Order: sequence, then C-alpha cells, then structure tokens
Amino acid sequence: MRSPRLRLAALAAAPLLLLAGCATDGGDGDAASQSDDAAVTSAVLNGDIEELAVDTGEKSPVITWKDKPFTDGDLPFRVGATESRTVEEGDGAEVAAGDEVRARYLAVNGTTGEQLLSTYDADETVTLDLSNTNLFPAFLEELPGRKAGETLLLAIPASEAFGSGGNEQIGVGADDTLVFYLEVVSSAKPLTEATGEAVKPKAGLPEVEADGTSAAKITIPEGTEEPSKLVVQQLIKGEGEKVKAGQTIKVHYTGVKFSDGEGFDDSYQRGTPAEFPIGVGQVIKGWDEGLVGQPVGSRVLLVIPADQAYGELPEDTGSSTAPPAHELAGETLVFVVDILGAS
Repeated sequence: MRSPRLRLAALAAAPLLLLAGCATDGGDGDAASQSDDAAVTSAVLNGDIEELAVDTGEKSPVITWKDKPFTDGDLPFRVGATESRTVEEGDGAEVAAGDEVRARYLAVNGTTGEQLLSTYDADETVTLDLSNTNLFPAFLEELPGRKAGETLLLAIPASEAFGSGGNEQIGVGADDTLVFYLEVVSSAKPLTEATGEAVKPKAGLPEVEADGTSAAKITIPEGTEEPSKLVVQQLIKGEGEKVKAGQTIKVHYTGVKFSDGEGFDDSYQRGTPAEFPIGVGQVIKGWDEGLVGQPVGSRVLLVIPADQAYGELPEDTGSSTAPPAHELAGETLVFVVDILGAS
C-alpha cells in the first residue's frame, strides 16, 4: 500500500509576489516558460532606473522619480528589460548563490504607481530562498555577490517576472513594470537539519532517535498513554525567528502511527524537504497548531489525536455513496519535524 501523504501544498519558500509563473495566460498554463517569447509591443518604454532614488527619511521608504514622489511622475514607468542600481553599499557578509536571504522590500506597479506590497509597513523581513528556481530570475541573478546592509532598486518587466500574461490576480498587467526597493538584511546557508539547544522531553512521551540526515526512529514504549489532546514537545530549540501563521515553512519530517509505531510517511525518502503554508488550514490541524510559534531550527515532537489529524473513523451508515475514510482516520499520529526555514 502506498504511503499516504500529508495535505501539503507545493508552494515555494518565498512570498507569492516574488514567484515567477504564478499566473496563467490561457496557453499551457506555464507562464514562466513563455517569458522568452514575451515582448512589450504596444507600451512606450520610458523608464530609466538611473532616474529613480529612494527617500528613507520616513518609517517607510518612498521611491522618487526625477526628485518627485514616484506617483507624481509621468506614469507609466516602463522598461524593456530588467535594470538594477545600488542605492547604498553594504558592509556585511556577502550573499552566495543558494543562500537564504532575509530582506525588506517595497514593491510598486510602475504603470499605476500603486504599492503592491511593503514589508516596512509591518516592520517585518521576508526570507528569499535563492535555491528556489521559482523565484524571480532578477533576484536569483542580482542578489549573489551583494553584502548585508546593501540596498538596491530593481525595475522588472512583468514578462520577465510572471511571463507574457503578467499576473492580473495581484494587479500586474502584461505591459507593466515592477519597481522594487530592496534591503539585504542578512544571508546564510539553508539549514539541512535542526540546529540549536537540546531540550529534555517530558516523561511518558514517544522516544525519538534522530540524526537529522535520515528518517527519525520513533518508538512507542509499552504502556505509554495515548493523549486526548495535542502534544507539542521541543527536542531541539532553534535559534531562528518564530514561525508565523501564513508563512511557508520548509521541513524534514517522519510520521508513525501511535497504535503500532508503524511508519507511514517521511520526507527523507523523497530526498528534499517539504514546503507548505502553515497556520492557514493547508495541512492537518495538529501541524498548524503545533508548529506556529516554534523557532526556525527547532526539532519538534508532535503527538496528534485523530480529531486534529485525519478525523475519527466514521460510523457505518450502510450507504454506498458515503465517501471513503482516509487511511489514517481514527489514528493518533506521531511526528518528528525539523523546521528548516520559514518565509
């Protein structure tokens, strides 16, 4: 029997706005693959990134065009190919290809002048995973070699971000140009296993042996009481920022059934960490409740009753039209999860 999978959404470790190919344009659905054929044919290309600057005197930065607020300029602002310009040099650690970069940014639609997103409004950072090929090519190409503390401007045609159709879902037309002001806060190599301070677990829990490079060995000692409520036990306390609801997290995990200790799924057999949004109902409830608030780098033991996993076994109604129960319905599940990143 094939092992059932968690309800994981295949999303990359980056904000939706910064992911290429998120929109479809009526073709084969792969907007990113059509970007080479995309051309701004009807739009006037009047943009020059050298004419842009940034006023950082307020809490949130303001992009200016020819010394005036961007929105007061002679819109639309359009470029035919990606342009970049350093605003201020950095003096921190150098970004390497494949790093996870913590950044702040402001994104504006160059056609309308409307703000698309600003991390400054909430005084937050985002993590850009440069090993993720779904990230805008401009970020994959422009960020390596820059240093922490550096700020830069980017002007990116929609065709070189989302493909020939743009992304109308977030208000970016096919002929629009995206203008970014981005601040490199820090960068580091992606975690491959939990890293931090070991935590002694409470007595009476499943026992765990984990080396971070292969599936954890989880043992249910005889006489261990099956919990009626979610159990969340740190095994390693990570040193990163706490996971927030709505972020996409990157994890390695192992799952077994409490009833017999039989394994049913682990990410190690697939060779890559799993990535999915957390705290928004995309995975089982026990994961949403157990992982939000945990620091990145943590290893967490979750013991999840059936009502917070795949539900209780349904009563036999005798109806042939009743939907079949999930293979793990009625089971209390035990997971060991290494939280490798959150963005």
